[in-house]
Amino acid sequence: MAEPLLVVKDLKKHFPIKKGLFGRVSGHVRAVDGVSFTLERGETLGLVGESGCGKTTTGRCILRLSEPTGGSVYFDGRDVTRMDKRELRSLRREMQIVFQDPYSSLNPRLTVGSMLAEPMEIHGLAKGAAARDKVAELLTRVGLAPDHARRYPHEFSGGQRQRIGIARALAVSPRLIVLDEPVSALDVSIQAQIVNLLQDLQRDLGLTYLFVAHDLSVV
Repeated sequence: MAEPLLVVKDLKKHFPIKKGLFGRVSGHVRAVDGVSFTLERGETLGLVGESGCGKTTTGRCILRLSEPTGGSVYFDGRDVTRMDKRELRSLRREMQIVFQDPYSSLNPRLTVGSMLAEPMEIHGLAKGAAARDKVAELLTRVGLAPDHARRYPHEFSGGQRQRIGIARALAVSPRLIVLDEPVSALDVSIQAQIVNLLQDLQRDLGLTYLFVAHDLSVV
């Protein structure tokens, strides 16, 4: 059998508590303390817990958006925690994240088209007309119109913005996507649409999801 796509072993993230004028460390907050799991290719794993329990921090540590205090993270057999900046940049193509808040996670100064084309250009995947064609394809895939590429984030509803966030994650053709409470900030009527979209994308593209949530019914 093929090895799991993601293996997390004894992952820890401790934040120092500083006191006094000189910021002396008086203790630590154990936000993540010994988390271990495996995630098979094409699988969805729900990471469930109440607010403040360290779910989001776990996801960020896996992607090295936050540096782990201890433990190891293996993606396709490679230890993410030991990668240098060059290796991490290459890994960004394969591991992406969809953030919880569709309002603050999009750059208000960029058009949707620029936002989606930027990661393609950074990773050398497409530019110019090829990037524009890819942007149109991505928008269609997430249920938006190609001409939405000319608009800015403030012109969209919350559900549409989250679709844009999903399209941005898909822009570099990742294999793993960390979904950080992707529907908790949306109206209940919109949540099912986004969950159905994520299921369709997983089926069509063979994606693997780490689904962070506090709502068991959504999971």
